[in-house]
Amino acid sequence: MDADRFFLMSFITIFSILTVMRVYFRTVTGDIHTGLFNLKDGAWAIITRFAFGTVLFVAVGLYIVFPERTSWAYINLPVALRVMGIMIGFCALYGIFLVHRELGKYFSSSLVIKKGHKLVKTGPYRFVRHPMYTSYLLLFNAAFLITENWLLGSSGMAVIATLMTLRIGKEEAMLLEHFGQSYTDYRQTTGMFLPMTHKLAFRKKEKEERIIP
Repeated sequence: MDADRFFLMSFITIFSILTVMRVYFRTVTGDIHTGLFNLKDGAWAIITRFAFGTVLFVAVGLYIVFPERTSWAYINLPVALRVMGIMIGFCALYGIFLVHRELGKYFSSSLVIKKGHKLVKTGPYRFVRHPMYTSYLLLFNAAFLITENWLLGSSGMAVIATLMTLRIGKEEAMLLEHFGQSYTDYRQTTGMFLPMTHKLAFRKKEKEERIIP
C-alpha cells in the first residue's frame, strides 16, 4: 500500500468510527430525532455553519473520490507530521467518546436542558466545561494533517469555530440560568475549552500534601 492510500484509508477509518459513534449515541439518547440546525443558535450561526458545512462535505467527497480535482488545495507535509495527525485523530475520537459517556442521557446536539438534567463534572468535565468542542477542533486539525488538504481541514475547523464563538455564549447563559450558583462555582475551577493550568497545579500540590504523612 502506497503512502497516499494509507493516509486515505486512515482518514476514512477515523471518520467512519466517528459516524458510527455519533449515530449510536444520538440514537440511545433520542437525539437522533433532532434536526440538523437549532433555531436557538440564531440565523447567523445557522447560515455560517451551513456554508462551511457544505464546503466541508464537498471537500471530503472530492478527497475520497476525485482527489486530483482539488490538487490546488494540497500542501506537502512531512510523513511524520501526517502520522502524528492519525494519532491526534484517534485521541480526538477518544475524547468525543468520553464526552458522550459522561453526558449519557443528558447529551443533546441542541441547546436544551433535559428533564432531571444534572451538572456533569466527571471525566473530561473535571477540567473543561466544553470538551466536545475541543475534541472536534483537534479532529479537524488531524484531518488537515492526514489529508494535506487545507480546504478540508479549514472548513471543518470553521464549522467548529462557528459553534465555539456564536453558540457558546448562549450555552453558558442557559447552564448558568438552570444550575445557578453550582455552575458559577464550576466555572471558577474549569477552563472553557482548555484546562486552567494553575488549577491543575493546585490540585497536584493538594494531592501531594495529602500523601505526605
